[in-house]
Parts: sequence; structure tokens; C-alpha cells
Amino acid sequence: MITRNIIALLFFLPALLFGQNRSELTANQIVDSSLIFCGGEQRISKIESSRINYLIIQPDKTTGIVNDQLKTGKKYVQCILSKTHSPQTTFFNGEKISRVEGNSITHMTDLQSKEEVKLKTYNLIQYGYKKMKYQLTRQPDQKFKNFDCYVVNAKGDNGYKTINFFDKTSFRLLMVAYPNGNKSAMIEYVFKDSVLFNSHIVNTFSNVKDLQILKLQTIDLNANISDTWFNCPYTDKIYVPDYIKIGKFVSTNGAKTEFKRTKISMDYINEEGKINFRRFLAWDIVSADSFGLIEEQAFRNNDSSLSSQILVRVVSWDQDGYVCQWITDKYTDIQDYKLIK
Repeated sequence: MITRNIIALLFFLPALLFGQNRSELTANQIVDSSLIFCGGEQRISKIESSRINYLIIQPDKTTGIVNDQLKTGKKYVQCILSKTHSPQTTFFNGEKISRVEGNSITHMTDLQSKEEVKLKTYNLIQYGYKKMKYQLTRQPDQKFKNFDCYVVNAKGDNGYKTINFFDKTSFRLLMVAYPNGNKSAMIEYVFKDSVLFNSHIVNTFSNVKDLQILKLQTIDLNANISDTWFNCPYTDKIYVPDYIKIGKFVSTNGAKTEFKRTKISMDYINEEGKINFRRFLAWDIVSADSFGLIEEQAFRNNDSSLSSQILVRVVSWDQDGYVCQWITDKYTDIQDYKLIK
């Protein structure tokens, strides 16, 4: 019932204006109280980087994985991968914003896009408002069937503005309305290292009634994230260089994995330098930077089940190696690989 009522905020917001303020709290006091509920600025400020995976459920009920990685207040990358939709990556290296979708690329220079992605370099948008010195202005309270909300406008120096709805009981941020008409409702939450993270988010888009749902899968805080993740390697064409398509590689994060990739296979090498097992591969599965893998035995058994297949997307690369995101029917992860020259 609570979930249903929070979602109702997304659609009926304009018609439910409650009236005048019920207390003398300022907008800054409301946001400060929200940050206290979320763990306090002292704890929040200790998170220098984060890596978060969400299950995404699209309006057509298909699913995929969203991977967000950020260096707090500095850099951000979001990777979306599924077996039914074109993959998408948004890069922000602190200066440039680029978005790769399928086989197309867009370099964004408008102030609104830059402001939006800067806010995403913070795990909590209200913390971003404070660090980016947003002007906070209290608006008339709004009351809904099961929620009584403080309303705060947050405005950046360039005029970018959001409307934020805070629960009067806990000061938890329930919803954000963006200037383009999109809205995000924060349904459920968890605490990681005593800091709040939203675990169930419902997004709506302007002039569309369908819902997009995000459900938290994993959180990794203060991880050592390679700068390769944040740098878009493309100017105007999506491709993978030959030395990434064919070569010998070793993982530099997670479990140690070493393999040799040929045109048709990935041969995994054990500590003695011998082939431990093999997966066959094919490029250009959902985009020019993606490839599919199937274990040799499954291939020989003509096993076409989703559990036997891995979809891999090369997110970024440089002269030393590459970083990638992968999914199966049940599992997902990101991985860094170094080229063995």
C-alpha cells in the first residue's frame, strides 16, 4: 500500500497542492535533517568512490543491469546492458560528457546535461546540493493520502532546478522532479556502512505513463576504480581495436583470470600456462563493442539455454587494456583487464 501511494505522487502531483508551510523550518534545515537521517555528513563524506548494480525493469517488462560507478564529486559512469535493448554508457571524466547508445555516440555540451551528471557524482542528490552550493528555497507543503511532505526547490548557478519532496516524519527524500518533466520516486532503502542507499526507485518520464523500475543488487564502497572507466574512447565511431579483439589478458581486479582471445574463442589459462577450458565467441552481438560467449561443451551439445551464454560489452579501453560489463541469465559483474604484451 505504501509503495502504491508513493508511486501515486509521480502522476498526481500537480493536483495535490496542500497549502501553506506548517512550521518555521528553512529549506537548508530540511535538507540538513534529511542528511542526518541518511547517516550524517561525516559518514557520507567518507565515501570517496562507489560501485552499484541495479536490476532495471523496463516498461515493456524486459530486464537488464545498470552499473553506476563514481568518484565522489569528480567522475561518473553509468553502464546499462541487457539482451533485449541496445547497451548504453554515459561517461563523465570531470570535464567531458559522452553517451554511447548501441553503435551511436553523442558528446553533450549543454549546461543542463553537465549539471545533471555532476549531481550524479554524489550517491545522495541532497548531499550534492550542499557540496555544489545549490540555492535551496522552501515551497508550500504538500499533503498526499499517506504522506505529508516538505517541498524544497534546489537551484544551481546555471539555473538548473529540481523540486524535492521530503517526508515530514523522517525527512527522507521521497521524490525528485526534474526540469525536463521526469520524476524519480524513492520507494525503499537500505543502509550500507551506516549510509542510506535507495534500493527501490521508480522513474517516470514526461508525457509517458509507463514506469521504469530500479532494484538494488550490490553496493561496493571505496573501491579502487580505474580512470579507464570514466574516459570515453570514441570520437565519432564505435569500434574495438584489433589488439583488444585478439590478444592475451589478465584481470586486474576481482579473482585472477588469464586468457588468450582469438577470432573464435577465449582460452582460459591455468597457473601452469595450459588451457584450462575454452569458450567460443562471436562479436557484434548487440553492438560493435559487444561479444557473446558460450562454453565449449555447451556449444558441442547444442545447448542454447540462456544459462550457457554470456554477453560481454567492452565499455572502454586504452593502450594498456580494457574494462567491460557482462551478464548471464542470473549473474552480472564488471571487470578490468590488462593486456599482456
